[in-house]
Amino acid sequence: MAKESVTVNIMDRQFTVGCKKQEREDLLNAAAYLDDQLRSVQAQSKVVGLEHCVVIAALNLTNELLKLRRHPQAPEALSERIRTLRERVQNVVSGTPIVS
Repeated sequence: MAKESVTVNIMDRQFTVGCKKQEREDLLNAAAYLDDQLRSVQAQSKVVGLEHCVVIAALNLTNELLKLRRHPQAPEALSERIRTLRERVQNVVSGTPIVS
């Protein structure tokens, strides 16, 4: 499979990442979700240092992943979670404030 370069913006920084063409949308969604998580950590903890924000966001995301692995959700609940995450990502991309 041919790879393409995709530029993503995370915390007002640009990163160029190689990915398969069919994975481009997933990569953009992941980058938007990560950006949202980092900004949330920064806003909640008033932490300015990017390294600290990255570590806290990584811990939060890893915790979320491990919970999902331990307690698989019913397809309906999983679909609802995916819908919610997609909305959050779309809000981040469009610049709409996220209300938790």
